[in-house]
Formats: sequence, structure tokens, C-alpha cells
Amino acid sequence: MDKDKDERKIVYFPNVAGKLVEKGMAALKAKEIKKAHEHFSQLLEIEPEHPQGHFGMVLSLVEIGDLSEASERCETMMQQGIGDYYDIFQVYISILVQLGKYQKVVTMIEAVLQENQLPSNIAESLYQLLHFSRQMTSYDLDSEADYDAGHEEDVDKLIDYLESDKTEKQWLAIQKLSTVDEQKSLPVYLTYLNATNNDPLLKSLVLQVLREKELDQEVVVHKFGREIKVNPATLQDIFLQDFSLSVKSKLSDVVEQGNPALFEMCMQIWWHYLFAISPFEAEPSNSSVWAAAVHKVASEMNGEDVTNEDLRMYYEVKPSEFEVAANRIMNIENQPFYRPFE
Repeated sequence: MDKDKDERKIVYFPNVAGKLVEKGMAALKAKEIKKAHEHFSQLLEIEPEHPQGHFGMVLSLVEIGDLSEASERCETMMQQGIGDYYDIFQVYISILVQLGKYQKVVTMIEAVLQENQLPSNIAESLYQLLHFSRQMTSYDLDSEADYDAGHEEDVDKLIDYLESDKTEKQWLAIQKLSTVDEQKSLPVYLTYLNATNNDPLLKSLVLQVLREKELDQEVVVHKFGREIKVNPATLQDIFLQDFSLSVKSKLSDVVEQGNPALFEMCMQIWWHYLFAISPFEAEPSNSSVWAAAVHKVASEMNGEDVTNEDLRMYYEVKPSEFEVAANRIMNIENQPFYRPFE
């Protein structure tokens, strides 16, 4: 009799998987990480290949601080086709950054970019992670990469890094503080944004972190000798702004079909410029001027021949207009503290 009972299959109530997903996500939102982990574990016992169960487990592991296991789970999910590839990819790249595996970040993002199938809603953050990771590969920070967000000493060390005069240490601190309790990290982030001498690109990265955390309060940002007050929760993804998409559309019409590689470089330059100046907007607000400027800069960087007369004909704007914009782009590329509005 007992043997018969042991061999019986467990029968679950209808939609138990859906209820566990709801409970798990609600627990994550409430920062009840252990409960979330338990709910997703139960879900995977019932349905071992449930996409949301695996994804929720990854998010739980990230919150707990077990980044290595979270990274391995992401790799398994992408290899086995479990869940939405790009959602998992975005989380995976974020984890690799926190682990300090910058060369792997570069390799992974470059491979995805070559496929030309990158969704616009994640493109902004991936382009910036690619840019910064390329810079970080020139630094040896592996010895500094192992932090425990729950240890007070490690958090204090990250805060010291953010206050240091080394850009690479500030970048590392911004990434890793994003996993720390907001009561500790938020005041540090706000101070960083309000300081007049911090790297503008890194300030954009801080704003991105706060936007992803849906911080719904006004913050003061000093950048390029100007001050602006913004609410991170209401900031729009630069990839989805009408103006930035208009520039992309004009570049696509002129460049993409005949030279896809040049178009890809145009887009990297354009997104990088917008990210660098955010939350400010490109001035003047003439998409043809900026399309011509980006085309000019990308061609020069790629060793391609294009004359001002060609650009005038393509975009119907005067060289005197797009040359000013092109110089601003080049100065952003070469000088982090350049003031692009003067």
C-alpha cells in the first residue's frame, strides 16, 4: 500500500504555475528575496523548463548576490532556448559587468550587433556597456572585482571608489552599487550627479541605473557647466525618442543599404553622443543637421571619402550647420569634459 502511494504522481491545482510566478515576482518587487527564491524553486520543481521560473530564479540570485550561479543559469537558458533570448541576454551582460568580465561583455555584444537584430528597447544600454567595457579591458581590476553587497566593508570600499579620481574605479562602483540596498546607494548616487567635476558619461550611467530602479523623485544633475532637474522615472529611452529616431531614419535612407557597416558605426556614434549629453538634448533640434554630422564623423573615423558637398546634397543642409555639430560629436568622443553647448 505504501509503495503504491509513493509511486502515485502528485496532482497540482490548476494554474499553480501561474500563481507561483505572480507570488515570486511580487516578492521580488517587495524585496522579499528569500520568498521569491522559494516560489521560483517550487515552480521549477513542477515545470523544470518554465521560462518565467528560470528567469525569476536568475533575478533572485542576482538580488541575493550569487552572481556566478546567475551567470551560469543565463548561459544555460540561452543555449537551450528557454525564455526570451534578448531579455536573458540583457540580464546576462549586466551580470558579467558586475563580475568584472569586461572582455566577455565586448565579445558577446559585438556578436549580437553583427546579427543586426538587436531590439531597440535594449540597444541603448548595450551600446553603452560595449563602449565602457572596451575602455575597461585596458585596466586590470580583476583583483577588485569580488564584492559582497551585504558586507558593510565592501559597500564602504565601493563608495570610496566612487569618490576616487580614477574613472575606471568610479565605473566599477556605479555598476556594483546598483545591487546594494537603496538606502545606502541612493545618497551616494545623488551626490555624484550633483558634483560639478565628475565624468559626464558616468553621470549618464548613474541616471540610467536610477531610471531602471524607477526612482520617482526630482534629482539635480550638473553636466557640461549646466544644471538640470529631472525625474529618473519619467526619463525616456533615447532610442525611443522621436528626434533620435528621425536622425536614425535619415541615416538609414542614405547609408544603410549601400554600406551597412558604416551605418552601424553611425548608430554607435549617434547613441554614444546622445547618452553622453543626456538628460540634455542635442541642439539644434534639426534631424538633418545631426544626420549629416554623424555621417561625416563616421566616414572620417572609418576612412571613407565623403565631401561636404555630398552631405549637403544628401541631407539638404548647409556645411556650416553640420560642421558645428560634427565638431561637437568629435569633442565628445575625444574629451570627456568637453562642453557641447558652447
